[in-house]
Amino acid sequence: MPENYGQPTEGYARELLTILAEECCEVAVRVSKALRFGLKEVQPGQELTNAQRLAREVGEVQEVVRRLIIYTGTLSEDEINEGMIHKADKLAKFMQTKLAS
Repeated sequence: MPENYGQPTEGYARELLTILAEECCEVAVRVSKALRFGLKEVQPGQELTNAQRLAREVGEVQEVVRRLIIYTGTLSEDEINEGMIHKADKLAKFMQTKLAS
């Protein structure tokens, strides 16, 4: 077990984890808007489409994850890659819609 097992996360890592949670919520909102109104819709008062806004939110999540890997060691790039492989396997097995060839 790591020596800090059971200890609350503090400092820079804690702040990044808080920001990650917020950014993931923002991604969920953008996905909801894209599903409800379409990827190409531009909401009143906005310049970007829902697809563009979603892409930027995903980019913000990726930046926070990058910082959690590089600056804090809170996340492991190897574990992230394992998660991606696991998800790819699950998607291949359970997706109801298949890619057109």
